[in-house]
Parts: sequence; structure tokens; C-alpha cells
Amino acid sequence: MFVLVAVVGPGCKKDVANEASDSDANGYVCQNQKCGAKFYTDRSVFIGPKCPKCGEDRLVEAVAYRCAKDQNVIFRSARGDSRGVTCEKCQASLANSMFLPRAKDLQAWGATKTSQ
Repeated sequence: MFVLVAVVGPGCKKDVANEASDSDANGYVCQNQKCGAKFYTDRSVFIGPKCPKCGEDRLVEAVAYRCAKDQNVIFRSARGDSRGVTCEKCQASLANSMFLPRAKDLQAWGATKTSQ
């Protein structure tokens, strides 16, 4: 009986790290200031660095941050931005709140699905 409890018990706990790193899509944003296009692909499709819209080699992966206080979601480039992330609504620090956005999150952000 002890073995059964030891095996089943941990499965009931929410694994925050796995949930944050699990996604059904890949998000991208063009860092060309004149473009700024947002895209997403199926999880098995990877694009870049050439932006499908402007053709510049400025496309980078996008990640998201969720505020624990008000559930506001902020999208940012996964690299090239060393500023601390704060919530746009309540100004709370979003340290340790990064997650890989899912397709529905990317759609709400205004990203366009592409296969390029």
C-alpha cells in the first residue's frame, strides 16, 4: 500500500515548472522597429531569423509573463531585453513569472499563424 501512495501521491500536485514550459505553439516577434510583426507556429514548426513580413533577419522568439496579482499577461522578446519586467497594470515585478505562451495566448496578443 505504501508503494501505491508514493507513486500516486506526487501525481496530484501541480507542477508549475512543467506547466510554464509546456506550449502547443512557438511565438515570435520582429525586432525591426518599423515592422514589429507578431507570429506563431505549431510547436513542431520553427521559423526565423528572417521575418515573413519585412524580410529582415530580426525575428526572435517571444515569451510571456503573467502577473499573479491581476493575471495581466505581458509579451516580450526572449532575448535582447535586459530591463526588468513589470506589470503594465499594477507595476508589480514579474520576476520568476515567465512562461511559454500557448496558441490561444498568442492569438489574444494579435499574433498571426504562419508556417514559413
